[in-house]
Amino acid sequence: MNERFNKINSGLLADRKVTQLMVITAGTFAIFSLVSRDIFFSSANFTSMAYQIPEIAILSIAVMLSMLTGGIDLSIVAISNAAALVAAWIMTTKMGESETLSYSWIIIACVVGTLVGLAAGAVNSIIIARLDVTPILATLATGTLFNGIAIGITDGVSVSGLPENFMRVGNGTFLGIPTPFVLMVVIALAVGYFINRTTLGLKVFLVGTNRKAAQYSVMGDRKVIAWIYLISALLSSLAGLIIASRTSAASPDFGSSYILLAIVVVVLGGINPNGGFGTITGVILATAVLQMVSSGFNALRFSQFFYLAAQGAVLVFVMILNVVLERRRVSRSISKSLRS
Repeated sequence: MNERFNKINSGLLADRKVTQLMVITAGTFAIFSLVSRDIFFSSANFTSMAYQIPEIAILSIAVMLSMLTGGIDLSIVAISNAAALVAAWIMTTKMGESETLSYSWIIIACVVGTLVGLAAGAVNSIIIARLDVTPILATLATGTLFNGIAIGITDGVSVSGLPENFMRVGNGTFLGIPTPFVLMVVIALAVGYFINRTTLGLKVFLVGTNRKAAQYSVMGDRKVIAWIYLISALLSSLAGLIIASRTSAASPDFGSSYILLAIVVVVLGGINPNGGFGTITGVILATAVLQMVSSGFNALRFSQFFYLAAQGAVLVFVMILNVVLERRRVSRSISKSLRS
């Protein structure tokens, strides 16, 4: 009975947070459309946002998965860069002086790059799930390690001049829709199905809600956590490949601000930092909100430093708001219990 009540309560909580984000999204869109209608409210701007949203959204989904278990993955950017660099190196090596490369070699390069990302994820899994190192410290250390290795191998120089066939993924369209946006939707649906419809996915919420209980389940908490950091690495690798395809380059130090941005997206999206609650819809909506703010600031010609400040302000505001609302919810529950 209690389990059924908790499930219904979580569903209502999810609906409420998603509704709040929908209102915020609509409000943000309306404000920037009115303030800078000629630039912001244009097909060119919407197309640009559709190409930029996916890479942040996919990285944010990777952070969301780790946060659902009560942890966090700070190595996402380092893993995405490593996967992109390996794939880019293979492609440029096989290209020679030609501007084209066969699709078979592009697929091989992407597979190898993804395998490198999964190897990095396996390191995180072993350190966190097997050795019980705190996730924030473990992934901060491994992220620094992966980034240092990438910079050392490449001497800090980016790999550019990728083949045109590969660039079509990040800059092309599918049925008139930007291809990266289509890939983001597919990944979001797949991850949504995974966490809501599979046994492993449901145990992710169990680990975040009550890890002690998860220890005694058929699949222990360690296996669940190990799988989550592997999946997080897989998503980070895919994001890195999409970024390299869009920019036609891979760099060992690309997207250093993406970690903070992904955390802001996840928290704004309603993911509980302590684990146990969150939705894919919330993450996608939060990504759209922050991208609209970024595009709106560009349209108004504000400095990007203001956007960084806005990210921090949003993170602080949402955390304070969540604490206040949680205290009110607990207070109401106690009052109802005393009255009954």
